[in-house]
Amino acid sequence: MPDHSGRSRRHPPWIPAVASALFTGNPPRLTGVNLYYSSAMLTVFATAALIPLATIPLLASTVRRYGRLRGWPLFAAAGLIASAVALAAFTVFPLPTEADLLCSTGGIESWQWDIGHSVSDVQQIRAAEGTRAALTSFTFLQVMANVALFMPFGFFLHQAARWPGIAVVASSFMVSGLIELSQGTGFFGIYPCPYRRFDVDDIAANTTGALIGVIISAVVGAVFSFTRPPRDPDLNPPGYMRRIIGVGIDLVVGFVVLSGAELAAVVAWDVLFGGDPSRTPASDGLTWAARITAGVVMGLIIPAMRRDKASAGQAVMYIAPVRADAVTTRPPGWAVWVRALVRWVPMIVSPTVAGPLMVMADAACAMVRGDRRSLSDLASGTEVRSIPAIRASHTQGTGTLAP
Repeated sequence: MPDHSGRSRRHPPWIPAVASALFTGNPPRLTGVNLYYSSAMLTVFATAALIPLATIPLLASTVRRYGRLRGWPLFAAAGLIASAVALAAFTVFPLPTEADLLCSTGGIESWQWDIGHSVSDVQQIRAAEGTRAALTSFTFLQVMANVALFMPFGFFLHQAARWPGIAVVASSFMVSGLIELSQGTGFFGIYPCPYRRFDVDDIAANTTGALIGVIISAVVGAVFSFTRPPRDPDLNPPGYMRRIIGVGIDLVVGFVVLSGAELAAVVAWDVLFGGDPSRTPASDGLTWAARITAGVVMGLIIPAMRRDKASAGQAVMYIAPVRADAVTTRPPGWAVWVRALVRWVPMIVSPTVAGPLMVMADAACAMVRGDRRSLSDLASGTEVRSIPAIRASHTQGTGTLAP
């Protein structure tokens, strides 16, 4: 969070010199070339996706624990993802203007290491202007906002992951530390200098908020039995929402892969050519290369690496494609190629028009057909089943399951 108190900033003497060199050295030469500056900004958005992306394994764990996402498990998983998105949004936005950068403060010299300084500020205001002024001061409201920001995250993480409370608090502490570190380093060098200060009190307030969320979660879990539903055998065809969430996860992961490909191009250009604008490749070439890389990774490489040929989103949702005529048999290699062509080629060609239209057409086809097969299923001769249903069918030695 921004700090407008104007207090003198001190940092401990044990901060290694290498950190100073890393965080206060010369920034990458990106600002002079619009192509690569845009790529760096795209990386900021990808950074904003990393915190929600880190919740995906927990989402997968929830699906496996309860058999499917419905009722309270679905609410807890959705709440966890929404709170993670909120944390990421507060981390990144608003993007700064040149006037917002704190270059004159000296990099890590501006970091706030005086733990409890916010409490001292509020006490000083109370002594000078009274309790009401202290409770309405910017510093007090900032601390309360930092506490409130992590309360939903702690609550939903405890409900969705079912981790011990201490693990949830420790995880929240690390997430808060990562957020402050990204702010204090100008997103790890993407910006030439920070536009928000690293503040140890923000970490303390965030962790306190997560602890309160865990306490509330423990009380709710003890009082309300619906927060502990029984496991579902999960032998029925996967529902529309479950499959849509899987596609959404594929798109989010694909976006991060796309951003990573563009960032790799930025780094390679800077290392190989010293940031020379005259050696800059065409913008269209970089765009197509990044799109194709993301499409190949998501549509071909990930399914090919998995025994069940599932995409990343399908793996999280605990579902997988099988041959339509034999649910005990995983798809042949050509079916993976066909599914990739149907789903990802439109996304590569036009990620803002053709790609979304293809996703909607795929979903619409599954909704109107009685067997719930999408366009990509029909083209590849496959259908989607839950992993427990595939295993049960294989154990029984049958090729079909009752819908």
